[in-house]
Amino acid sequence: MSARSSAVICEFNPLHNGHAYLLGRMRNAVGPDGCVVCIMSGRFVQRGTPAVADPYLRARMAVEAGADLALELPFPYCASSAEHFARAGVYIASALGVDSLTFGSESADLHLLSRMAEITETPDFTNRYAALCREGVGTTLAYTRALQETAGVTLPEGFPNSNDLLGIAYLRANRALSAPMDVQTVQRVGDGYRDTVQHDAHYPSATALRNLMEVAESDTIALTSLLDGTMPPKIFDLLMREIEDGRAPIWGTPLLPFYHARFRLGSPAEFEGCAELSGGLSGHLCREARRSATCEEFFSLCRTKQFTDARLRRAMLFAVTGVTEADLREPPRYTTLLAATKAGCAYLKAWQKQEKERAEADGSAPALTVVTKPADSPVCRQRALCEQADALCTLCLPTPIAAGAWMQRSPHIAEW
Repeated sequence: MSARSSAVICEFNPLHNGHAYLLGRMRNAVGPDGCVVCIMSGRFVQRGTPAVADPYLRARMAVEAGADLALELPFPYCASSAEHFARAGVYIASALGVDSLTFGSESADLHLLSRMAEITETPDFTNRYAALCREGVGTTLAYTRALQETAGVTLPEGFPNSNDLLGIAYLRANRALSAPMDVQTVQRVGDGYRDTVQHDAHYPSATALRNLMEVAESDTIALTSLLDGTMPPKIFDLLMREIEDGRAPIWGTPLLPFYHARFRLGSPAEFEGCAELSGGLSGHLCREARRSATCEEFFSLCRTKQFTDARLRRAMLFAVTGVTEADLREPPRYTTLLAATKAGCAYLKAWQKQEKERAEADGSAPALTVVTKPADSPVCRQRALCEQADALCTLCLPTPIAAGAWMQRSPHIAEW
């Protein structure tokens, strides 16, 4: 494994020109013989909803855009808050022997982001963050306010933005490693991460693209016109073919009646051990489920300053799949190969050989297993949770399929 390698932890939901730009910068950093690795969310994303397209398709898009290797950031980590999302992704990248970690950010100020990562580990920050959360401030806003109040310096206007916050989480996770990776950040180009409307014709946000897909999904001619130019041509063709074949887009709407019924019939005590349900959220969900007539009203009533949409969706998803905080604190046992080039396959083969030799030399178990099919994954708690999530996600397809239908999926191996 002498070639340089760099990893990005990503969702690509869907992949657009901004993501392709990031992958291009990574390619320049590792050189033509290096390996660009994507640790990519599986079927669910941080928003607590299904990814808009199948992970194998999004991984193939990543390879078309310049990646060499796309591996899954598995459930439940892919659908968790920034801390657990970042820790699991960094763990996988490190276990794969990657040299450097790359992430996009609004500030692109690695020194500032690193300093903020250090501050978040101090008692002053921890205590202030906890106090704000107790006051009913939402977790994201509480984090930002606590950071600004304990930094001891005047922070740039608008800092930290969404990707800055995630970058701080990556840096914290990397600092905790026994052998931290090098880190690079690339400045985000085009529209902001949370922009719901497309302003930049070539560099939109993924949020805006999903909104366009939702509005025009039944009219492929209109959708073609709306999405054309927002992503590399080959990737655009792959996505449109998936939509025309009835396999995308994938929305979480079909799960709302199930969530409504589950909390309507449940009690707060049943959900006490579930992740994301602290701070009185379990009682809040059960109360609103009983007094709301429809699932749409239920979700609307649940939304508060303290409980954001993403927090609510994650809490509901974790409640019905039984995900606990202990599950999120455990490092990933395995990851699934989704797509690769020949160079990516060579990198993976060299890593597997190195891991085998290390295990034989010191008699230790491998830190991470890479499987080529979900059916080959080791029997463990992580696999059980992944199967639960997949069973839910199959109901969200344009044409639902049987639970377990994805177990025999194979990775896409590019010819180059």
